[in-house]
Amino acid sequence: MNICMDLMTDSKPEDMAQAPQSNTIKGFPKEIFSKVEEKFLCAYCENILREPMQSDCGHRYCNGCKQELARLTSPVRCKACIAEQVSDDESILNVNSMFEDKAAIREMKKLDTKCINQGCQWKGMFMEYLTHENNCDKKLVICQKCGQHVTQVKLTNHEIKHCPKRIAACQYCKQEMLFEDVEKHVNQSCPNLPVKCDKCQKLVPKNEIKSHKEDECVHRIFECPLPDCNTKISFEQFPSHVGKNTPKHVVYLLARIHVLEKQINALDTKLAVGTDSAAAGAVGGAQSVPASHMAGAEGGVSPLSMEDKQQLKLHEDLMAVLHGEILRCIKQVEAMNKKMETQLKSIQENSTKIRELESRGFSATATNQSLPDPLEKGTLIDGKDGMITWRLERFSGVRRDAVGNVQHCICSPSFFSGPVGYKMRVRLFTNGDGEAKGKSISAFIQLMPGPHDDLLPWPFNGKIYFMIVDQKNFRDHKMVSFSALPDQQAFQKPHNEPNIASGLPNLITVTEFSNNQDKYAVGDVLYMRVCVDLHDSVKDKLNTLNPKSFSRRS
Repeated sequence: MNICMDLMTDSKPEDMAQAPQSNTIKGFPKEIFSKVEEKFLCAYCENILREPMQSDCGHRYCNGCKQELARLTSPVRCKACIAEQVSDDESILNVNSMFEDKAAIREMKKLDTKCINQGCQWKGMFMEYLTHENNCDKKLVICQKCGQHVTQVKLTNHEIKHCPKRIAACQYCKQEMLFEDVEKHVNQSCPNLPVKCDKCQKLVPKNEIKSHKEDECVHRIFECPLPDCNTKISFEQFPSHVGKNTPKHVVYLLARIHVLEKQINALDTKLAVGTDSAAAGAVGGAQSVPASHMAGAEGGVSPLSMEDKQQLKLHEDLMAVLHGEILRCIKQVEAMNKKMETQLKSIQENSTKIRELESRGFSATATNQSLPDPLEKGTLIDGKDGMITWRLERFSGVRRDAVGNVQHCICSPSFFSGPVGYKMRVRLFTNGDGEAKGKSISAFIQLMPGPHDDLLPWPFNGKIYFMIVDQKNFRDHKMVSFSALPDQQAFQKPHNEPNIASGLPNLITVTEFSNNQDKYAVGDVLYMRVCVDLHDSVKDKLNTLNPKSFSRRS
C-alpha cells in the first residue's frame, strides 16, 4: 500500500507536520462572491481560486497552493478525487504537470464581486478585484515593527506616530531608543531629566542637581569669609550682610595689620642687629682682637631665640591669610556689583520694552475698535433701559451659512442695560451650538468691557429675556429667559476683552421655527427682543410692548 499524504481536513498531525510552513498567498475569501460555485473553489485551501491551475485529474488548485504542494516531501492525494472515490493510485497528484486553467480564468473574470474589508463599500467584477484588493484603504496589513494589524491607509501614520516599536528621542537628553522604552528611560536613567531643587524650586538637570545645591542655589548656606565673623546665612542674603558689616570688618583688619607690622618691624630690627654683630666678630677675630673684647661684643647683642622665630613665622602666616581673605572679599564684592549692574541694566531694558509693547497694545486696541466686527449683523431699531429690539435681515442666508459651516455665529450690535449700565451683546447660533447643533437655535448674552464698569456691582446678577417676535398675529411670541449665575466666569467683570457667552442653547427647536417661519421670519426678516431685568420690573416693561410700532425699514 502506498504511503501518501491526502489533502483531507482530518489528516493526522504527524502527516501534516511534513508540510513546511509557508507564507504563500492562497485563494480569495469565499465572502467576496454572493453565491459561490464549487467549480471555482480550490481543492486544497477550499477558497476562491487565485491564479487557477488544473491537475491531471481535472481538479483545480490555486497557483500558490500548487507551489506549497510542490514543497511537500511525501506524495499527496487529491481531496476531490478521494470524495469521488477514485483509486489511490489515480488520486495521487502530479504537481509538476499542473497547467494554467484559462477556461476558469475567463469564466471568473465577469463574476460580481464585493470587498469584504470592514468599512469598504467597493463592488465590481472579479477581473477588477485583484487591483482593488491591493489598493483598498480598509485592507488590514501587519506592521513589520510591532506586529499590530492596521488598515493599509493608516500604516504610514501608525509607523511614524503610534507604533510602540518606532524610534523616538528622549526630549531631555536626545538619546534615541524604542518609543515603548522612553517612559522607563525618563523615569529611571535620563541624566538630563529636570528635577526640582528642594530649596529654590528651580528645575535643574538630574546630573547637575548636586553642584547646583552646592555652588549655584540662591538659598544655599554660605559662611561669611571675613575674619572673626563666620556668620552662616543664605547666599542671597550675603550682599546685604556685607553692606551692613563692611566698615566693622575693614576697621578690624586694618588694626590687626597695624599690630602685625609693628611686630614684624621689631623682629626685623632685632634680626639685623644680630647679623651685624656676627659679621663684626668675624672681622675682629681675623685681626687678633682680644678674646675679652669678642666676649663683650657678643654679650651686648643676643641672636634671635627659637621662640622669636616661631612668633615671626606665625605672624607672617597670619598676614598671608588675612591678605588672601581681603582680596577674595574684594573680588566677591566687585562680582556682586557687576552682577547687580547687569541685572539693573536688564530691568531697565525690559521696562523699556514693556512700555513699547503697552504703547503698541493701546494702538492695536484703538485700531481694532475702529474696525467693524465681522460677526456683527443687523441693526438695533430701538432700545432703552435694558429693552432692545434686534432687526436681522436675510435670515435664511444667515442660517444657510451656519448649516454649511461657513459662519456658525453672528452677533448683535452692542447695547447697555441702562443709562449707566452693563455693556453687552447677543450671540446667536442659528444652527445651534454644542449638543444643540443641528437641533435648535441657540442664543447667548456676552458681557463686554464698558465705560461704566467701575461704577457697577459685580458679578452681574440679573435675568435675561429673549423673545422671537410673532410678526403675523403679534400673539404667539416665542419667549424664554434665564438667570445669571454669579459664580460663572461669564458674569464677572470683563477685562480688556469680552467675556465668554452664556445663555440658552435651546432657545427654539429647528422644527418649531420651521413650522412657524411664516410668522417669525416675514419677508426673510427676524425680530428678536431682549430684556435685561435688574430690578424685578421686567413684567412692567413687557406690558409696554407694542410690536406694531416696530420699524420695518429694509
